Amino acid sequence: FSEEHVKCEYLYISRASAYMVGMTDWPMHRIWHLFGGKNKKSIKKILAIAGLDASEHISDIHHVGFPDEEYIPVSGEEHKVHWLINKLFPYILLKNTQHREVYADYFKTACEGYKNIALIDVGWMGNIQSVFARSLGAQWAEKQIHGFYLATFAGANDNRSIYNKMFGWLTNYGHPNDKCDLFLSGGVEIMEFAMADNTGSTIGYKKTDNGIIPVREDSSGSEIEYLKKAARLQSGIISFFEYVKPLIQKGNYAALSSVVLSEPFFELIARPSSAQLDALSSLTHSESAGSNAERIVLAKKLPLKDKLFPGENYIKELNASYWKEGFKRINRKKFWAKYN
Repeated sequence: FSEEHVKCEYLYISRASAYMVGMTDWPMHRIWHLFGGKNKKSIKKILAIAGLDASEHISDIHHVGFPDEEYIPVSGEEHKVHWLINKLFPYILLKNTQHREVYADYFKTACEGYKNIALIDVGWMGNIQSVFARSLGAQWAEKQIHGFYLATFAGANDNRSIYNKMFGWLTNYGHPNDKCDLFLSGGVEIMEFAMADNTGSTIGYKKTDNGIIPVREDSSGSEIEYLKKAARLQSGIISFFEYVKPLIQKGNYAALSSVVLSEPFFELIARPSSAQLDALSSLTHSESAGSNAERIVLAKKLPLKDKLFPGENYIKELNASYWKEGFKRINRKKFWAKYN
């Protein structure tokens, strides 16, 4: 869209693939990023994110109080998971070192010959940028890496450094607070839906005679339907940029105000209409690194009795839902009423 050409390349990277290559140190305050979220994972899957085979660490699993590798930790057991991962950190770093020796050229080749590197992604905490930078090895200190995102949250402060800067367009390190709250109440999942990669998630890398290539996850039936819906939305996004193309080409970037352009998005999250609820509330979301088949609905529709007499189950499902206002509206007592 711009007349000024900057060399760019699509890089296949995800949390699942990056966490197996770019861990070079062990900051304990960032370990929560490995296993947090609403979609609860088994010990086996949590350790797999860090590149470990849980069956090789059964004694450690037992030592922290878990019965086996298939066990799914419940609320209140987060400290045990944190303890387990920290017990195993030498194995995780060793595995990353081994993977880096084989696969890091995929990232190094993309950055070769350039001092200033810009990463463009949807955003949030900067975890992928952090491990991407570390995967470059000694090159990292020779480069200025800037991440440009739709939004960054307060947790991104854990990942920034003088060599590794991040900027959010709609929220920057969690500010403004009211907009960040809306992202955390359903905005993240709807924005990731809009930005979904229809080729599937990257789960690792493979060495071939032609170099390092990404390994893509096979899409499940539920994810295929999700991606089909995302493609329809993305066609509208492309149409919008075709419409504003003259402004971009003339360098009139002041016209692209984040406050003005994001207003309809935040209105959707905070006050969805009945038509928007019908279109989006049944969407599913996967937050599990390396497993897009495990999906949770954005706003679960409850049985009529829970709508009329909201109690313990209503509160539990509200807390578990991604899209808070969407959940409240589809489970309203006056279920026959419409929202404009």
